[in-house]
Amino acid sequence: MTLTPSLPVASDAPRLIVAVRDESDLRFLLPVACELVRSRNGIVYLLTIAESGKQPIWLKLPDDLNSTPIEVIIRSGRDTAGIILEEIERLKPETLLLGWHGSLGRGRFLMGHTLDPVMQSAPCDVLLLQDRELPAIERILIPVAGGPHAPHAFAVARQLAPQAEITALTVVNRRLGEAAELAAEQRLESLLRECNEPSTTDSRVVRAAGPAEGILAESAAGYDLLILGAGDEGIIGRFLFGDVPQTVLLNAPIPVMILRRRITSLNSFSRRLWTRLHGLFPALSVPEQAEIYRSMRRGSRPSVDFMVMLTLAAAIASLGLLLNSPTTIIGAMLVAPLMSAILGMGLSIVLGDSRFFWSALGTTARGIVLAVSMGFFMALMVPGDEFTQQVLSYGNPSLLDLVVALISGAAASYAISRKNVSASLAGVAIAVSLTPPLATVGICLQAGEWILAGGAFLMFLTNMIAIIASGGLMFSLLGFRPELGRSKIFHRGMRGVLLLLLLVMLPLWALTTRSLQQLTLNRQIESVLQAEIKQIPDAQLLRWDMLSTEEDGTLQLEVSLAVPQELVHGEARALQERLAEHLNRPVALSLSTLSTTRLRAFVPPTPTPTPAPTPTGMPTATPTTATATPTRTPTPTSTPTVTPTPTATPFILVVGDVGAAGLRVRYSPGGLEVGRLSEGTAVIVLGGPVTVAENVWYQVQTLDGTLVGWVGAAYLLAAP
Repeated sequence: MTLTPSLPVASDAPRLIVAVRDESDLRFLLPVACELVRSRNGIVYLLTIAESGKQPIWLKLPDDLNSTPIEVIIRSGRDTAGIILEEIERLKPETLLLGWHGSLGRGRFLMGHTLDPVMQSAPCDVLLLQDRELPAIERILIPVAGGPHAPHAFAVARQLAPQAEITALTVVNRRLGEAAELAAEQRLESLLRECNEPSTTDSRVVRAAGPAEGILAESAAGYDLLILGAGDEGIIGRFLFGDVPQTVLLNAPIPVMILRRRITSLNSFSRRLWTRLHGLFPALSVPEQAEIYRSMRRGSRPSVDFMVMLTLAAAIASLGLLLNSPTTIIGAMLVAPLMSAILGMGLSIVLGDSRFFWSALGTTARGIVLAVSMGFFMALMVPGDEFTQQVLSYGNPSLLDLVVALISGAAASYAISRKNVSASLAGVAIAVSLTPPLATVGICLQAGEWILAGGAFLMFLTNMIAIIASGGLMFSLLGFRPELGRSKIFHRGMRGVLLLLLLVMLPLWALTTRSLQQLTLNRQIESVLQAEIKQIPDAQLLRWDMLSTEEDGTLQLEVSLAVPQELVHGEARALQERLAEHLNRPVALSLSTLSTTRLRAFVPPTPTPTPAPTPTGMPTATPTTATATPTRTPTPTSTPTVTPTPTATPFILVVGDVGAAGLRVRYSPGGLEVGRLSEGTAVIVLGGPVTVAENVWYQVQTLDGTLVGWVGAAYLLAAP
C-alpha cells in the first residue's frame, strides 16, 4: 500500500527511506528524516510493515512536517530485512535511516535479525540513530581518525542543524606524549581543510587510554549529538566489529548517530553472500553456547586423564609407524585427546578469552612434548634399519594436508556444537593427523634424521593452525562472538592465526612444488625407458630407481631388465645416450640384466628322428703286408724354438680409502659416472694404467660382472 505525497517532487530529488516499526520510531525518526532532505528539496519514503498490509492506527503524520514531501509505503510480510532491501533496490535512495533500541544480542544477530543483514547489505548510505528524543541541537561532536566517513559526517551535521557548533575530535593515546599530540593536531587541521569546513568548526585533540574512552569523556562536556563513522568493515561486521562503536553506543550520555557510507557493488555482494552463508547454519542459543564453552574448557585442561590417554595414543601410533600398520595408526587417532585442546584455542580466540587460550595452548604444548618423547622411546625399544612407508609419508607434508586439516577443523567444531552429529567426531579424528606426526618426530630424532623430523613437525603445525582457523570460523558461524571489551583480543588472535597460516603455506608450497616436479620427472623417465627398451628384442623392464641427482644435474639411474641374451657394454652405453637425449640431461646408467628362456608350454615340442645304425656285412680277411727292413734315421739337429710373448693376465685389487661415499666408477677416465663401489669391494683390473690430467686410471670390473668402468688408481689396493 502506498500513500502518494501531496507536494510535487522533482524526478532527480534526493531520496531518503526511513523505516519505522511503531509510534515511538515514527516520533523520533521522522523529524530527523525531514530535516535531512528539507534543505535539498528531497522526498522522504516512510516505510512500515504491517501484517494486514493496511495502514496502522498509530501511523499519522504530524502537521508540522507538511512542508516536506512524504510518501508512505506499507508492506506486509515477516521478513522485515528482506522487505527493506527490496524497497532500497526499487527506490534507489541516497540514504536509509534506521532506529536502534539500545541493546546488543549475544546470539547470532548482534543488533537484531533486521538490522544486521540490512546494515551489512544495503547499497546506500545508512544512518543508525539511537531510540532517544533529540533535543534542540546546538553542539555536535564528530570524532574523526582520517577515515572516509568524516566528510559525510560533517555534511549530515550541517543538514540536521545548520546553525549548530561542530567540534571535530581526535583521540591520542596518552602514552605517546606531546609529539604525537602535535602531529594529530596538524592532521586534524589538514582534514578540515580537505572537507571544506568553515573556520567556525572547532577542533580538539584529547589524550586518553583509548579512542572509546576519549570520545565518551568528551561527549559528556555539553554536546547534544554524537555522529560517529562506522569502520570500513561496517558497524556490525560479524568478525570485525570494533570496540569503539560498541562501547560508544552503549555508554554515551547523549544521542548517538552511526554513519555507514555507501558500499561498492563488489563489497555489497560479498556482504550479502556472507549473510546468506551465515543463515545456512543453525544458531546456538545462549544456554547451548554456555554448555559448549564449559565442555571445551574441561577438555582443554592438562588433567591426568588427558596425559594418560595421550601417552597411550602416542605409544600406539609409534608402534603403528614402526610396524607400517595403517590400522594401528588409525586406532591411535581415535584414542588421542589432542583435538579438544586445539579446538579450545580456536573457540577462545573467537570469544576473546585470553585465559582460556593460554590454558589450551599450555595443554597442547605438554601434549606435543609427551607425544614426541613417546615416539623417541618406542624407537629405542624397537630398532630398525630402515624407515617404513608410514614414517616417510608423515615426514613429507603438502598443501593437500592443509586443505584436509581446514575441512576437518570445521567439521570437528560443528560436531562438538551439535549433539545430534557428535558421533561424527570419530571420523573427523581419523581424517586429520595429530598424534602420528608427533610420534614420527620422535622416531626420526632417535635415528638422527633431522630433515624428516622437521617435515613431520611441519605437518603437525599445519594441522594445528588449520584446525584453529577453520574451527574458529565455524564457531562464529554458529553464534559465538567476543564479549564487550574483548574485541581487541579477538582481532589480534585472528590476525595471528592468519599470519601463521601464511607462514606454514610457504614451505608447504615449496615441498608440494618439489614433489610435483619429481612426479613429472618420474613419469618422463618411465615413459622414455618403456619406449627405448622396446628397441631391444624381447627385453622386459623389471624395475628402475633414481638413486640421486648430481650437482651438475646428472641422473643416477639403476635399471633392471629381463633379456633372452646378455647385453654387451656398447648396448648399455647406447641406451644411456638415448636416455640422456630424450631427457635432455646427463644420465649415468647402471644396467642389470637377467637372462631368460622363453618356453611356450602350449606348443608341443617337435620330435627329432635319431638315425638307426646300419648293419655291416660279414667280416673279411685283412691282407698282411710285409714290412721292409728299417732304414737308419739320422741324428736330429738341434733347432731353436721361438717362445711367444706372454699375454697380460687380469689381476684382482680391492677398493680402499674411499669412506662412506664410495668410489666413483666412470665410463672413461674423468668421464660420466656410471656407479659407485663401496669400501672393500674386490675388482678385476682389465686395462690401464692411463694418465689423464696427472691422474692415473685403471679399467676395472666387479667380480660378478655387473659394473665395468674406470677408477682412480690411488684408491685401488692390493688384495689381502
